[in-house]
Amino acid sequence: MKTFRHNVIVHWGDTDPAKIVFYPNYFIWFDESTRLFWDSVGLDWDSLDRRYGVTGLPIVEAKAKFLSPSKFRDEIVVESQITEWNDKTFKISHAILNGSQRAVEGYEIRVWAVPRQDEPGRLKAMPIPAEVKAVFE
Repeated sequence: MKTFRHNVIVHWGDTDPAKIVFYPNYFIWFDESTRLFWDSVGLDWDSLDRRYGVTGLPIVEAKAKFLSPSKFRDEIVVESQITEWNDKTFKISHAILNGSQRAVEGYEIRVWAVPRQDEPGRLKAMPIPAEVKAVFE
């Protein structure tokens, strides 16, 4: 399985008064990493819509375990990997590394979703094409 990595510098606005990363920011970085990962294999959100009619990959579950704090001015690394494929969903696991420390572990479960023809404005889950899964192997 491919692993995607990108660096993030913790800015003042990412922290709480104690200069520790405010926890929702980790979920923002998970989300960014997912998008960048898909971009890196040529499947950006616009091409997913054009090629497959997918209007996004909505999150149906997200979880994080906080192991070690990250602080203002730290440079962290977000590592992401698709660790599970199901028929209509996938699990993307994330790790936040701060130097030699594993700071956060988490995941998102996302759905391959297309617009419902019978109910405009609503989505429905569809099977993920094998060719899409293969790109991440």
